[in-house]
Amino acid sequence: MAKQRESNLFTLSFLDVMSCGFGAVILLYVIILQYNQDFEPSEAVPSLPINDEKISRLEQKIKTLLALEKSEEERFKKTAVDNQKKITSIKLTETRVKNLIDENKEKKQKLQEIQRRVSTGASKKDFLEDQELEQVTMLQATMNQAGGFKEVLTGMRLGGSHILILLDSSSSMLAEDLVNIIRRRNMEPQEKILSPKWQRGISFVEWIMEKIPEEAKYQVVHFNEKANYVLPNTAEIWLDGSNDQERERTQATLKKVAPSGGTSLYHAFSVITSLSPMPDNVYLLVDSLPTMNRKVPKKYTISSQDRRDYFRKSVSSLPENVPPINVILFPMEADPYAPIEYWELADKTGGSFIQPQKDWPR
Repeated sequence: MAKQRESNLFTLSFLDVMSCGFGAVILLYVIILQYNQDFEPSEAVPSLPINDEKISRLEQKIKTLLALEKSEEERFKKTAVDNQKKITSIKLTETRVKNLIDENKEKKQKLQEIQRRVSTGASKKDFLEDQELEQVTMLQATMNQAGGFKEVLTGMRLGGSHILILLDSSSSMLAEDLVNIIRRRNMEPQEKILSPKWQRGISFVEWIMEKIPEEAKYQVVHFNEKANYVLPNTAEIWLDGSNDQERERTQATLKKVAPSGGTSLYHAFSVITSLSPMPDNVYLLVDSLPTMNRKVPKKYTISSQDRRDYFRKSVSSLPENVPPINVILFPMEADPYAPIEYWELADKTGGSFIQPQKDWPR
């Protein structure tokens, strides 16, 4: 009987297979390890801060643009509101002007009716008895041959028991344009006095003085950097309308005044409260917005906005029970806001506003 062979699991063939498999595993591990080392993102780490910095800059730009957009939007809204206010103000002004035109038409018709009645022999006494006291005064004024008709056409509100006349005597009253103002302010006082614009101002004061009733009181003040009574010995004292000598002396003294210095409305308006009793009618003859308030400014140049600020501060110094201020404006070059501001002042105080032609009241 043949001898049976013993079986052995660890034969040479088996060992070969196992060795090959183990070697393959080791080789695979080595390859994977080398691959990971070759493709490790060693440069990715330092690139992160660069990307963050770019993102930060972009975010900052976006924030700046958003802030700019918001600012522009607010500015547009403010501009729209301002424009709306201006439109409303213009419409209001147009309405007021239309009312004044209608009022003047009515006055002219009444004047024509008076003239017709007088020319046909109608009794003035019977006609006036039918009118209110205020209307009687106005209609009597229209009968003046010298200037009554002009009073109706211009809307000037003459009359009052205590009348104050304020005349601008600053350097700007020497001429209508800046070049001639600068040229004339270096002249001798006598040459300054003869300046056509200043002579017009004096003529207007005389014209108003002629209209002052005999039973009324009046005072005449000229102002530049301060307020000056034409007759210094009558400061803060009312003059009698029936005193012809005082009237002539006032006019003669005024003709000797030479325009000079800046313009302070503050000091001019302070005269209103210094008189007792206060005036019930004020005539302001002026050519431009003020160049100062209480004191002469230190800076050499005064802007248009500065002048408006000085004007509004001066107006704010007026008393609460301010009388009607009738503005007679002799417009000056390079002061476009003067007519608007002075018209509003006259309107708010119940006065009148005119820009007379160069040949009036002569």
